[in-house]
Amino acid sequence: MGKHIKAQIAMEFILLVSVAFMILIIFLTSVRNQAIDLNERKDFVLVKDLAYKVQYEINIATQVKSGYNRTFFIPEKLDNKDYAIKIEQNELTIKLENLEFVLNIPEINGSIKKGNNTIKNLGGVIYLN
Repeated sequence: MGKHIKAQIAMEFILLVSVAFMILIIFLTSVRNQAIDLNERKDFVLVKDLAYKVQYEINIATQVKSGYNRTFFIPEKLDNKDYAIKIEQNELTIKLENLEFVLNIPEINGSIKKGNNTIKNLGGVIYLN
């Protein structure tokens, strides 16, 4: 009789440990998925903020009088991640990993780069760099 009770206790212990392990795996998977979602949201906010900053600089240059000249900074990385930024056909595009954000901008001459950028309004024509 004693061996049977010990075997039953061992089986119940193994069953309880297995259930606890499965609950732990489900919990960790859920936490991981939430962390990935938060990182994606953070990346989107970083890209969106940078895009709106550049759009704002260009819009200001188009609205002020001739002779406007301003230098603004574009970071080399966003949250230690490489990204691409370009202006083509009145569209500002920023790409970060699998995320792409596009904004319409007024017509400008020139291109944007990481680092310092100089924007000018000369006779109503906007020049960048």
